[in-house]
Parts: sequence; C-alpha cells; structure tokens
Amino acid sequence: MEEETLAAAPTDPNVPRIALALGNMTGEDYHNTYWPRLRAAVDCLLEGPPSQNQAGPPIEFEPMYSAAYKCVCQQHSEALYNDLTSHLHQHFRQVAAQLQNASGDEVIDKYYYVLHRAMYSLDGIIPIFTYLNRVYVVPKLSSNLRTELQTLFCAIVVDPVLDEVIAKVRESTELRPLATAPHVLASLVKNLYKLNPAYAHRYPKVFARYVPGVLPAMREQELSSYISETRQLQASLRQTWVPATSQGVKRSHDEEITT
Repeated sequence: MEEETLAAAPTDPNVPRIALALGNMTGEDYHNTYWPRLRAAVDCLLEGPPSQNQAGPPIEFEPMYSAAYKCVCQQHSEALYNDLTSHLHQHFRQVAAQLQNASGDEVIDKYYYVLHRAMYSLDGIIPIFTYLNRVYVVPKLSSNLRTELQTLFCAIVVDPVLDEVIAKVRESTELRPLATAPHVLASLVKNLYKLNPAYAHRYPKVFARYVPGVLPAMREQELSSYISETRQLQASLRQTWVPATSQGVKRSHDEEITT
C-alpha cells in the first residue's frame, strides 16, 4: 500500500513538491516532530479569525499540508486521525465547559460566537488534512473528515444544550422581537443547520425562518393561516417600536419649547 501511494504521489498536481522530497519518517519522528507541528497549527486555527490588526493568515498552509501528507504517505494515517480527533475532542470539551454558566440573553450571543469560530476553524483545519481524508477517512471509515469533525463538535458542544438555545431563539423572535440583532439570530441558526441539517427536522418552524426549503411548499388552504401569522408579527413589531418613537417625538417637542 505504501509503495503504491508513494509511486502515485508524483503524478498528483495538488501535492507540494516539498512533501515528495522528504525522507522516511519513524514513529518517533511523527510523535516528536510532525504531530506537534500540526497540533500547533490546529490550535492556532481554533483561536478563531485573526484580529483586524493581524496581517495575513494565521498559519502557512503549504508546510502544514506537506507535513500531513508526509504522515499519511509514511503509514501514520491512523495515528494522525486519532491524534487529531482526540485533540479536538479535548478542545470541544473545554469549550462546552466554558459555556455552562451562560444564561439569559447571553446564551444567544455566546453560542453565536462559538459557532462562528467553530465554522472558521473547521474550514481551515480540514484542508490541511485533505490527503488524510482521501486515503484514510473515506475508504477506511466510509465517511469524510468534515462530517466526522462536525459530528464530534455537535455531540459535545451543541447537542446537550440545543433545546435551550432554540428556546432562546424562539423567545427572541416571537416573544421579544428585536431583543437580539437579527443578523446574530440568522447566523446562529444557519450555522446550526450547516453543522447538522437534522436539527431542522426537530425544529422546522424555527429553521424555516432563516433557511429556505426546510418546510414543504405552501398549499393554497394554508394561505389564510400564514396571513394571520404575518399580521400577528406586524402587530408585535408595532408594539415594540411605537412607544419608543412616540417618546422620541415628545422629547423633541419638549426641547423646542425649552429653547
């Protein structure tokens, strides 16, 4: 298997040349040099998007891809997969623990931030291990790396609190409109759907507000109920905005009188 993989590698135009020039890798090399280097890159990506003051990407992609490619070519695929998933498992447990004390309106804000950071991190981590995915995860596990990592994140961070998060989304959209910025709610729900579309089967009405195609096409006999629901939402919005607007007008008139 190793000889076939190495013989085919030079014909792959997507493989960096530096990876092809590397020599043999012992188990000690993997554990002491290659995996620590890859783990550091993963940790950097797990910190989330770089700040506005930071110029350029947080890591150099090609050396990390080359290191992961080398590990796979030298028959360390299983160790690399196990180390990667174990490291992310530990990180996700820490994230979940940090969110345990979230309550009230901060539940929405904190999970919005955590999901946004997770999507960014996975979008950076998965390409580094593209060759691991192709050679090990797809044929050996009958899966793919994105599915495996997103499932791991959901099982540890999202699933235990999904009911609570969705309840807060409902509260923010139905009982207290505009209590939370609309783009925050939209991003939160859309990222939940990207992580696990099955969530929409459990809460179809919530996800249908932000994700098209969740509910079946509306039938003619359902139009009246949809119109009624729309009117109720409009009435709720008027109750939210009219008092504040009236107060603003009153304060404006008061200022004109005093001047």
